[in-house]
Amino acid sequence: MPFETYPNLKGTIFIVTYGRSGSTLLQSLLQSIPGAHIVGENYNALEGLFRTAERARMARSKWGKKDHPPNHPWHNASRIRPVRLETGLAEVFTRELIAPPRDARWIGFKEIRFQTLDDDFEGFLNFQRRAFPNAFFVFNSRRGEDVANSAFWKKRPRDQVLDMVTRMDARFADFADKNPDCSHHVFYEQTIDDPATLQPLFDKLDEPLDLDAAKAVLGERLTH
Repeated sequence: MPFETYPNLKGTIFIVTYGRSGSTLLQSLLQSIPGAHIVGENYNALEGLFRTAERARMARSKWGKKDHPPNHPWHNASRIRPVRLETGLAEVFTRELIAPPRDARWIGFKEIRFQTLDDDFEGFLNFQRRAFPNAFFVFNSRRGEDVANSAFWKKRPRDQVLDMVTRMDARFADFADKNPDCSHHVFYEQTIDDPATLQPLFDKLDEPLDLDAAKAVLGERLTH
């Protein structure tokens, strides 16, 4: 289903973070935007599509600069269209994993599985920028000590968890600094202390921040 199917669509919101950062709360807060369809995690299924597009670009770049005969090992590489492929993959992903209603104004999801991307982190986000309409990234950070003390992270070596948080927060800050037009970095502690700190984020999205709705979300107890 092509993106044109959603006539009111303003863009795609990606919540980018790590586990136990308060991202489900942020997901709920962004759902307060009128017409927003922001869903939960998918085991970072999008990374597989990124790898597919990456390999297709490699094949086209290396072997697709000219036509090859049918008996050549790279026959048809010249017909690979990376941009069209990326858009098509994003459309399938949207239809099957986000499944927005036709009248959605914002679509998107939150994901916590980015640490294994390592140096491909920025490339992955740039793939999302190319493939999805008006992509916008919301990075969510939380104090490392609190992350390390939460749920499944307590079973991991503490120094490894703290290192992961430090590395990912640095990646978030770097991308947000370089791409202020399509990203914003928020912090769990600030959000729960005063939801009005989300105003700059909502300003970038050109959406109203309903503080009463935000406070109601903050008052709900999460069970996960």
